[in-house]
Amino acid sequence: MKKLKIKDVIMIALLSALYMILYMLSMVLITPLGPFGHSIGSGLCALLTGSIFFFISRKIGKFGQFTIMQAIVMLLFGIMGAGYLPWFITSMIGSLIADFIGSRNNRTSVFIIALASGVFHVGQALGAIIPSMFFMESYRSEWISRGQTPEAMDEMIKYTSGIMGVIATIIVFALSVAGVYLGYAILRKHLDKKDVVMA
Repeated sequence: MKKLKIKDVIMIALLSALYMILYMLSMVLITPLGPFGHSIGSGLCALLTGSIFFFISRKIGKFGQFTIMQAIVMLLFGIMGAGYLPWFITSMIGSLIADFIGSRNNRTSVFIIALASGVFHVGQALGAIIPSMFFMESYRSEWISRGQTPEAMDEMIKYTSGIMGVIATIIVFALSVAGVYLGYAILRKHLDKKDVVMA
């Protein structure tokens, strides 16, 4: 298994910055859907950034690529004051599993990369879903202390717990898979034929 080089890490950092810009755009686009939109926000982000995810898999294709990407994203959110330990934990676990699934080499099939993206972004979504389901009171009080209103938190918990939490997880996974296939459709003409493996 090839190891990441400095130039690979620099490319991941640059692409992570672009990913972050599109992540923030996705948050704006999904605002009209309210708390439900927030619960599936990482899925919309994945739909918009599938080409970045696919490009990384083709141009780097080394274990650790998705974990570093996620770590940079979490760091940037932390700098903005939006860091949350359970979110960090679920996101990093998701990205590590994504690496195990899709970071063997730069010729991994589109289907496998799509699955890796699904796990990567579900990891982000679980940062709100798991707290809502298993330690709701501390989750609620934590974000109220950060300036959220009790009403807003109650609405958020409504859409990230129980059956709605399961539905949100499924939607995020589906959008993440679709995002990679969209990225493949966009980039396949710009990549060498040897870089594109469909199945």
